[in-house]
Amino acid sequence: MKKVLLTATMASLLATSAFSQGLISFVGGLSNTTKISTNSVVGGAATGRAAGAGNFYYALFASAANTSINGNSAAISGANSGYVFNNLAGWTLVGYGTSSATAGAFSPTSQGTTDSNQGALNGDGSLTVSGISASAQVVIVGWSANIGSTLTAVEAWYASPTVTGFIGQSAISGALTLGNGGLIQTPQAMGSSPSTPGFTLGLVTPLPTPEPATLALAGLSGASLLLFRRRK
Repeated sequence: MKKVLLTATMASLLATSAFSQGLISFVGGLSNTTKISTNSVVGGAATGRAAGAGNFYYALFASAANTSINGNSAAISGANSGYVFNNLAGWTLVGYGTSSATAGAFSPTSQGTTDSNQGALNGDGSLTVSGISASAQVVIVGWSANIGSTLTAVEAWYASPTVTGFIGQSAISGALTLGNGGLIQTPQAMGSSPSTPGFTLGLVTPLPTPEPATLALAGLSGASLLLFRRRK
């Protein structure tokens, strides 16, 4: 009997140790306070939910110690310097998600610390937080699918927007005790405090391209100024 109990205990410990890195659930829109919204004008307030399966992508980041990104811990929407992909010090990509058929909701699709090493979710649908086993703070970035499906695409677009798109970032969560595949329950990245609530994806439009006539006028003005200086 003692051998049976010892074997069962060892099996349980091995199962738990398989998850030596912490686990987290990456689902949004389970309640009204965790749904994702969009606006309809640049800088405007939220006017509706982010709707349509596959129309939006989401990326989850985690940190063992950071409480802010570029000094900011609140949610941001649209054009802003505080996005985590522009300030990665201390933050690690955990995985991706995509919008579901329910407006304002999303579910996880893959996990990994870079675009190129994304893999399948854990058997229970959770994501492994690489390098962190105890507690972590998380932040979520969301954007419209026309920008691209990866952070690489988002960074390129954000540096020089070529199409109109939506982008936003959640507030940074409080400290979440990560799951261990055993007695410690896997926490939700989005939910009631200390998890992060829902946020708004803000509209970003490309800078207007000068018309040919405007460019020609600018060139003529420059040439005239140069000629005037030479004559003096």
